[in-house]
Amino acid sequence: RRKRIEAIRGQILSKLRLSKEPEISEEEVIDIIPAELISVYNSTVELNEEQAANPVHQPIEDPVEEEYYAKEVHKFTTLTTSLDGTPNKLRFNITGISHKLGLNNTVSQVELRMQLQVVSIDPGSEQRLELYQVTRNISRYLESRFISSQMSDKWLSFDVTQTLKDWLQRNEAEQEFQLKMADSCNPQKPFPIKIKGLSRPRGDKAPLAENMPKPHILVMSLPLDGQGSSKSRRKRQTETDRVCTDKSEGCCVRSLYIDFRKDLGWKWIHEPSGYYANYCTGSCSFVWASENKYSQVLALYRHHNPGASAQPCCVPQVLDPLPIVYYVGRQHK
Repeated sequence: RRKRIEAIRGQILSKLRLSKEPEISEEEVIDIIPAELISVYNSTVELNEEQAANPVHQPIEDPVEEEYYAKEVHKFTTLTTSLDGTPNKLRFNITGISHKLGLNNTVSQVELRMQLQVVSIDPGSEQRLELYQVTRNISRYLESRFISSQMSDKWLSFDVTQTLKDWLQRNEAEQEFQLKMADSCNPQKPFPIKIKGLSRPRGDKAPLAENMPKPHILVMSLPLDGQGSSKSRRKRQTETDRVCTDKSEGCCVRSLYIDFRKDLGWKWIHEPSGYYANYCTGSCSFVWASENKYSQVLALYRHHNPGASAQPCCVPQVLDPLPIVYYVGRQHK
């Protein structure tokens, strides 16, 4: 256990591009994390949970290069109103986003997120909600989602990575997304969906509306000095995801919880307090029978090095991202 914990210590520091643990004096201990930073952290956790619950199956490519280093997450909320006051348009300050990201970051992933407040659709039926990017009054279709009356208070996410990359290449200060119903041919028909954080009520309801979650984009960026320095393989599927027991010999999962303060002695990571660093163990004999390059390489290795050990082992089928909030001195990351 101790050797594995030390390996995890080194891996986390490596992914954060830290040569050693940040030294924190008593004066630099942060007791209260800014609300804006907690909002970014919570939004990232919610996005990860949503993606884990609704995985997108992609063809397995092996080997494949993946970014090794940790990504920075930035949250940008929509401007209060659209340029023409339309309630189904989402306007963003591209100049502000570009300034925040700077020149030394490359955009890795961008998610547009919004929480539905009211869905006025007949019970038992569905309608298709379409997302468009609007540039100089020209609309371009991006994605769609099926919406039902049961989705009030639910979050919607759209991958808008390429759209934001395109916008950042232009000199326009603001850009918009537009939501449309696929089967709506009547422009005078009221939009059947109300999104939290878009309206500006007056009077007593104004403070309540101010605290509602606004539509926003989460931008995951990778500093330029952290690209291309490391490689990893896409996880292979295991024979089983069973939990290890004392009698387990085949591939199984062993539970390992890491408490950042108790196990690593770290006070500079503020959220979360720890995480499950579960790992796979056990033999994976079926690899020898597979007709692929991996098994051929292992066979050649055993032939030329009969005294060496090259027993294949199982690896995770699913790897989850770990959002963290940490400080180097008084600077949050």
